[in-house]
Amino acid sequence: MSLTQAPTAAAHVAPSALATKVAAIAAALLAVSLFMTVAVINVPHDPSDQELLTWWQDPGNRWTGLMSGIWALLVAVTVPVVMNHLQRLDAATRSPQWLSFARSMGGAVTAVWLVTGAARSTLGHLVDTMNEPLPGVDVLRFSTGMNYTLLGQSGMAVLALCMLAVSIVVLRTRVFGRWLGYLGGGCSAAMLAAVAAQYGAYTTPLAILWALGLAVAILRQPPADASLVHGSRTPVD
Repeated sequence: MSLTQAPTAAAHVAPSALATKVAAIAAALLAVSLFMTVAVINVPHDPSDQELLTWWQDPGNRWTGLMSGIWALLVAVTVPVVMNHLQRLDAATRSPQWLSFARSMGGAVTAVWLVTGAARSTLGHLVDTMNEPLPGVDVLRFSTGMNYTLLGQSGMAVLALCMLAVSIVVLRTRVFGRWLGYLGGGCSAAMLAAVAAQYGAYTTPLAILWALGLAVAILRQPPADASLVHGSRTPVD
């Protein structure tokens, strides 16, 4: 009787050219989605009760809340596409601990931004789809505050941590150009500081800049990462 020994490491297959283009498009769409999430809606700041109620009574304003929620959902969808692409690159696997942390934070981004999208769409869906009456001013203020908190605190915090982890992977393995690692490291550090100071939402342009840089880096990916690699390499962690 002969026994065939199982391989110690599964074969690693690099993404195809089409998959690389899809990942680059997803990164670019991530940048657009981050921008549109905050750009399509403009709830008045420090409004009186009557001003806030009047604003939400406008069907067009409720529609912008719904659209903001849809764009937030696209943020949640595009991040896993990018992270899955990173995981399939052979060079990235040489830093398994940081790659694992990056994927974990990517999952957290998806979870938090799904909640953010649902929260931003709630009032429009409640009034215009379910034909329920518009809530009172206290509920409107709470909903507005929760939306700002979800995006500016939880949403930007996990996104910044994901960016930081990806940047460390890039700097340790050179899976992309080192410029992306420095860009992501600087942007994520500023975002985390802003989150701690309760101003995380104002750093959205930094996340957009990083996402656009990531799209460019994916398209400029070295040809060596397009080959098929079998076995495993010695990790740098």
